[in-house]
Amino acid sequence: MTMGRREIPPNAWRTELDGFSRQYEGWIVTVRVMKADGTSAIAACDLPLRGVGAVEPGGRDLLVTVGDADHHLAHQIASATSVALDETPDGVQRALIVETPDSTTTIEFRSPMRPEEVDGLPHER
Repeated sequence: MTMGRREIPPNAWRTELDGFSRQYEGWIVTVRVMKADGTSAIAACDLPLRGVGAVEPGGRDLLVTVGDADHHLAHQIASATSVALDETPDGVQRALIVETPDSTTTIEFRSPMRPEEVDGLPHER
């Protein structure tokens, strides 16, 4: 089994991003932006995730918010064309990937694991 990319259809972005934000709020992430010309930048490094969502309901401009109550950063992604989840062979989500006509933004977890294993107590299967 290999790592997979699960595309989220545009009509499900709001629901999926709301669920993603609730499930992973507080998890440590790095936000990377790769431009079409090959240049890359880190918009945020090792900060707690606050949420990912549309700037306006049903819109294609997304906002990634990271940080804590005292210091936070809002990174806007304009004109998203695709939203996908990058998953490990075991189905653990490693990152959220948002593509636009001129860039790819990756919200990557520092330590990908199943949410039920975060406290060190694996969920009963």
